[in-house]
Amino acid sequence: MATKKTTKSTSKNTSKKTTTSKPKKEVKEVKKENELANDFVEEKKKNKVKEEKIETKEIKEEVKEKPKVKNHYFVHFFLVFLLLVSLGYFAINVLDSNNSVNDLVGDLLLTLFTVLFVTISISYHRKSKLTIFVGGLLLLCYFLFNLNNQVNLVSTPVSTVEDFQNKSLTEVIKWASKNNITVNQEYEFSDMIPEYNVISQDIKSGTNLNKVKEITVSVSEGPNPDKEIMVPSMVSWDDKRVIEFVKDNYLNNVTVDFIASDKAKDTVIEQNTSGNLKRSDELHLVFSFGEELGFSEVKLIDFTNKSKFEVEFYMKQHQLLYEFNDDFSKKIKRGFAMKQSIAAGEVVEVNGKVISVTISKGPKVKVPDFKKMSLEEITEWAIKNKVKLSFTDQYDESIKENKVISSNFEKDSIIEQGTVVKIVLSRGALTMPKFKSLLEFYEWANKYNIDYEEKHEFSSTVKAGEIIKFSYKTGASIKNNDTIIVTISDGDAETVPNVVGLSKSEAIKKLEKVGLNYSFVYEASSRSKNKVINQSISAGSEISKGTTITLTISTGEENYVEERKASNNNSSNTRPSGNSGGGNNNSGNNGGGSSTPTPPQPSCITDTIWIDQSFISNVPSTTCANVRSAYPKFKFSCNYVPNSGLANGLISNAASIDGSTRSSCETIVLNIVSN
Repeated sequence: MATKKTTKSTSKNTSKKTTTSKPKKEVKEVKKENELANDFVEEKKKNKVKEEKIETKEIKEEVKEKPKVKNHYFVHFFLVFLLLVSLGYFAINVLDSNNSVNDLVGDLLLTLFTVLFVTISISYHRKSKLTIFVGGLLLLCYFLFNLNNQVNLVSTPVSTVEDFQNKSLTEVIKWASKNNITVNQEYEFSDMIPEYNVISQDIKSGTNLNKVKEITVSVSEGPNPDKEIMVPSMVSWDDKRVIEFVKDNYLNNVTVDFIASDKAKDTVIEQNTSGNLKRSDELHLVFSFGEELGFSEVKLIDFTNKSKFEVEFYMKQHQLLYEFNDDFSKKIKRGFAMKQSIAAGEVVEVNGKVISVTISKGPKVKVPDFKKMSLEEITEWAIKNKVKLSFTDQYDESIKENKVISSNFEKDSIIEQGTVVKIVLSRGALTMPKFKSLLEFYEWANKYNIDYEEKHEFSSTVKAGEIIKFSYKTGASIKNNDTIIVTISDGDAETVPNVVGLSKSEAIKKLEKVGLNYSFVYEASSRSKNKVINQSISAGSEISKGTTITLTISTGEENYVEERKASNNNSSNTRPSGNSGGGNNNSGNNGGGSSTPTPPQPSCITDTIWIDQSFISNVPSTTCANVRSAYPKFKFSCNYVPNSGLANGLISNAASIDGSTRSSCETIVLNIVSN
């Protein structure tokens, strides 16, 4: 029994013990769980701090990586300046008349590029804008260089026109040939610039060669023989002073005589004129050789290289007989003595033998074959041989451009120095240009002797007097001697209304409604007074707007009856009478006494023709129609002729017609300008 209790108690104790130990374990577990939870929270806090640190670091790095935006004031100011320069450059090119459309398009594109470049460069944020500045600087250099070529502020050594003043024409030709530029030559007289040197040029030195296609130079041909100079009174001048004045002023028509006088020997005692004279005007001087000649023989001097004036002066001074001949010479300058019939040092008697003096014409100039020479070679030949060149050009499909077509001298002809050689150069094959106006076409066709014909058509789209079309399209090839047909607009076509039978006021309204002008003539008629009985242009005809129609207005039946009576009286007074003796006449077999009626003769009226300003129209055919309308009873023949000196539609022979009395039986010719 006791054992059993013990056992129970043991088991009780055990169970008690077990029961009491269980909370401890749980506490431990809870404690452990709490520790783990605390560790997790701490770890989470640490991770959160780490994350915050990382985020802070990233933000700092982002802030560090993102640069602070700088304001590039200098670069921006420079870019604005570049923009202004580019706009100024474009404006100057627009105003320059030498620029072609292609040049302007190129300049416009470059200016637009500059505008975009400046806009993008200013708005683009970057720490450094050195590359943008360098790019803008290069653009600025380009604009400034080209602007300088336009206004020539600073001379540049490349691709510009040279200053040719006082330089030889040969230099100009070589330069032009090298740069593919056409040279036009104009000759002028000059006392200051030597012969065949350049006086002036139409293109300024320093001009960009891109703007130059041709250049015109004025070339000196020496002193002007007709220039007006002041000639003083030379009375009492000695011979040396006179000769010096004649040389220095290039006088070319001076004659002298020597007579006996009590005045000093070899001084001027008479002068025919003084004051403002042309060099070619005659200047006659009378010198004194003293009271007596004082010699009967003269020892001749050498006349070689003396001017003709000096030789003549010497001959008259020494009372010698002389004559002049001329011949070619390679050694003696033209116009100077080259030989004499009696040698220098020989003694001749006063008024004895005739002394022949030969004046040089300069060397013989043999004309080469210009067709085998270049323009440069021809010019060099002309300068070397002192001949003058006159160039014209024309189109020729068979001869290359700038090659010679013809000359006024054949190959191997012998000519003198100073001769004008006319040369026709080829412009190559003719292609149809584009013309802005009819006048421009006429100027071109007349300059190059292009054959053309005119046709006139009505047009509702092309103004009167302007070009409708050509028979050749722009750029089309035109063969030698082909004729270009130009069709010219006569403006809108208007149909002439019928105004016969209307009153004057009704007719005016009807004509004004369709844009036609009018004039009036008055005539007695059986029709009512102030009614239109005739119109100069028939109804239904097509004419240009603005054409004048002449209306015949009735003055009434009363005037008509009076005119008929007067006409009948005049007719009876002029009717042939029978033979007063009752004999036969030319009446035939109609009763013996009556005369054979004569057929009516056309009645011619005369009137004064006035060319009124209102008749003139810029459309030639309208001018013709206006004159015909003003004088419907007269016959006019209209010839359309070109005349660059008069405006289109004018009557070039109006002076011979205006105010003249003409017969209606004659045809009056009108020469109407059609340029």
